[in-house]
Amino acid sequence: MKPIAALFDLPDFTQKNYDDILAELKSNGVWPPKQDEGLLSHVSFQKGDNWCVVDVWESEEQFMAFGQKRLFPIFGKLGLNPAPPQVFPVHIFARGGMTKEIISA
Repeated sequence: MKPIAALFDLPDFTQKNYDDILAELKSNGVWPPKQDEGLLSHVSFQKGDNWCVVDVWESEEQFMAFGQKRLFPIFGKLGLNPAPPQVFPVHIFARGGMTKEIISA
């Protein structure tokens, strides 16, 4: 399995949209994901008029499993239709004194 970064660039989203999604995930008992589900990091921020989220997952398969089972149904429930995220292979992941080097082939 190769780690990936998933970038959601959400021009029509607001902080309230993001907070509503997070509230739904929490009320469903699936946020934060369990350690074995593969989420390594999550960050959200506003970039100009856009809301953005960047996740790092242990694999694209784990990211897609979380999306299909937990995240994407919430988009529908809340009437949101974001563009699919861009997914990139991770080369180096560093977190608080820990570095995981991933060398792409």
